[in-house]
Amino acid sequence: MASTDTGHSERVNGAPIQAAIHIDPARQVAQVDNRIFSSFIEHLGKCIYGGVVPYKDDRPELISERGFRKDVLGLVRDDLKLSVIRYPGGNFVSSYRWKDGIGPKELRPRRPELAWGSEESNQFGTDEYIQWCREARVEPYICLNMGTGTLEDALDWVEYCNGSGNTYWANKRRQNSGSHEPYHVKYWGLGNEMYGPWTINNLTADEYTRKAQHSGQNGYNLWDATLLQGLAKFVDLHSIHNFSGFGERDRSDGKDYERRVFGTEAAEKGIQITRSLIDLAVSNNTVSASYQHYDLTDCLAMASWFNVFIRNADIIAMANNAQLVNAIAPILTAPNKLLKQTTFYPYYLFSNHMRGAVDAPSFSLTVHVDSPTYSGETLPQWIGGLREGHNQSPSCKWIDSSAVFIPHTEGSKVVVSIVNRHPTAEANIDIKLAGYTGVGSYTTYYIYHPSADAANTFESPENVKVNETQDTWENGENRIRVVVKEHCFTMLVIPVKQA
Repeated sequence: MASTDTGHSERVNGAPIQAAIHIDPARQVAQVDNRIFSSFIEHLGKCIYGGVVPYKDDRPELISERGFRKDVLGLVRDDLKLSVIRYPGGNFVSSYRWKDGIGPKELRPRRPELAWGSEESNQFGTDEYIQWCREARVEPYICLNMGTGTLEDALDWVEYCNGSGNTYWANKRRQNSGSHEPYHVKYWGLGNEMYGPWTINNLTADEYTRKAQHSGQNGYNLWDATLLQGLAKFVDLHSIHNFSGFGERDRSDGKDYERRVFGTEAAEKGIQITRSLIDLAVSNNTVSASYQHYDLTDCLAMASWFNVFIRNADIIAMANNAQLVNAIAPILTAPNKLLKQTTFYPYYLFSNHMRGAVDAPSFSLTVHVDSPTYSGETLPQWIGGLREGHNQSPSCKWIDSSAVFIPHTEGSKVVVSIVNRHPTAEANIDIKLAGYTGVGSYTTYYIYHPSADAANTFESPENVKVNETQDTWENGENRIRVVVKEHCFTMLVIPVKQA
């Protein structure tokens, strides 16, 4: 049996966790949609001005020909390999006047920004966003203003981006961009979190539905049921929003570690409920802000979020992390500087190793995990109450895992993600493959630091980073023993062949 030890810290007191992960490449959930590796940018803090476009003090060599930060573009395009970027919000969109952000920049009006209480210069708008997407090699996804916006505004915006005829807004685009070709924006979101009192001109579920809103709440709310019943035959995707350990309100009583690393349990339950709501709606309709610094705990939470997306590949088509740069983001910038936060690295590992290709699609696998469970407080609290006696209930297992199978004529592989969410105990984990054996060596990537509070700073940019080891299979074996340190994220890339 092959063996891997991730991390080399001193052993913690107490017995390690004993766990097993059972994987059968023949038991596939669905093909992984590469759109789960997506994000969004918003006019919030320095996300746009300082993150996407440069600071005034940035050196010329950091700026692209079209006026964007090259270093951020490089991470998006070459490192994270993102698929879709949503714009312009976020809460910002609920009072956004898109027509203010087109045409000569010197003529664009400066407006009060109502969502975040600032001012908007409109120096970055639709044309700049499309140009940036082209340079970043991502698909644009525009979110419409369903707060103060009107149907006419929405129709005009669609015409401006996608119109090919001799019409007013299509000609405006040609005049402003210098290009005859439409922008071909495929993805349009109808508003953002319109259920919330923090949103300008928020709506009830019935009002929201009547206004053709398809953005959901969290997947387990009456709001989502109402929307799906009314809109299932009109929309392609239903959006739900969830957060784990959002802000200081969840970090003030010493319990924030567990709340963050187990916050994904609520999201997965919301996805399962939404799956049932969609089935019911389809049947009934007969249709086919600011800088936030992240530590290692947030890195584990991000990895668990991606585990949720992979495990639910049969229903998750897109995931847009909020946000990309400078505002609750994995990337921070300062004049002439760039920082990869701890949350950058799970993004990087999942996107680079669990992503499929045309000739090598990635298939999510059914993964069975034998692991002790966490029995303490959860956020939201009701998740903890479902731990026992419910079908498909949240498990709150200390060991969280997902896996994909990537077949290819030149060599297939299984990629396994493991998050040890225990704060103080390492884990001895047996990974058992059914019907397949290992081939040669395999690669282990892990993210670990002795302190779960460890973070990256501009002064210490690699305090938390990805480590890599190579290990060799014993001939004919179908098991790997991996020792995963406490509060550690590990990913194994395993070449396999049929037994």
